[in-house]
Amino acid sequence: MKRFSLGPEFLSAFLSLLILVAGGLLIRAKLQDRPSMQADLILTADEQRALPAGVMPVVLMRTNPSSDQHSLRYLMLELILSRSGEKYSLGYGETYTDPMVALQHISASKSQSPGNPSGLTVGLFGSNVQGVLLIPTPVDGGLLGLRVSCINVKDLDRFKSVKNVQDLRPYLAIQGRGWNDARFFTDSGLPTYESTVSVYLNLLDQGRVDYSPRDLVNLEEECGPRVGQAGYTNIAIDPHLLIAYPNAFVFGIHPGNTRLKAALERGLKRAIADGSQQRLLQQRFFTPWLKRNLRLRERRLLVLSTPATEALLKESPPSSWLVPWQRLPRSSDPPVSAAILCQEPFFAPLC
Repeated sequence: MKRFSLGPEFLSAFLSLLILVAGGLLIRAKLQDRPSMQADLILTADEQRALPAGVMPVVLMRTNPSSDQHSLRYLMLELILSRSGEKYSLGYGETYTDPMVALQHISASKSQSPGNPSGLTVGLFGSNVQGVLLIPTPVDGGLLGLRVSCINVKDLDRFKSVKNVQDLRPYLAIQGRGWNDARFFTDSGLPTYESTVSVYLNLLDQGRVDYSPRDLVNLEEECGPRVGQAGYTNIAIDPHLLIAYPNAFVFGIHPGNTRLKAALERGLKRAIADGSQQRLLQQRFFTPWLKRNLRLRERRLLVLSTPATEALLKESPPSSWLVPWQRLPRSSDPPVSAAILCQEPFFAPLC
């Protein structure tokens, strides 16, 4: 009987075909129009290179190991891309990094490179970072600029007599190191100490600082029952003040990524117009705990105004803000009640 042997050319072709099939199976779940996309949220550098022509890789920075499909930044990016009309593949970067490191990676290149090993293409940042192209439309409608303070339980009535920004200046605020909010507070003449997150919770719990102004999305975690479960038993929510200043989360991308820029701008515009952005923000921000404890009608509104915050208002389309900044007082105006926000349909569930 004649025996057949497989020559090197056949083996080479067979292995190439096997690699192509395996690569196709690996990335298929990543494609936007596949229902199994959520099975694996990481879009590796190899998968990015293997994507079919015409599919845009969108690789989101991952700032902690627990980032998943339920995080607000992932859900919002997914919503906006779904409205963009682009064919895309969405996933997190392979490794989690500090936001400033992610910023450097995105600014290094628009795809995988030695300076951007995970191939990050987009991050969600505060509005005054440098080195990337910022899409000026507020992803969160400006909710980042609404601040309620975590305080020590012994100070529940301490801010009851604060009527304006001037009255707040004798008190020491604490913010995370490197947060852009610290700049807004110091530029407004409010003493602010910066530290790591674990340290500032300790200082607040021990009563060594006066208040920690937190955005609505982090308020429950740092002022509510969860912080007590973490061992900080002396931290509570201040019942008297709502501190506000124009600020927002915005998308940051590499300046040369024109395709992603167009997709984000188009998707954001459509998500705002059809109300889906507002609905997602309400679902994620307006928790039962926040509705019970925010009590907007009982709070005094203090608005900080600095050159940086006013510049942001001018850069962003007025229709993209959920916070009605043009109708709110500035720091030099007489104080008003935070109930002014209750006139806005978006904030009605909190009133």
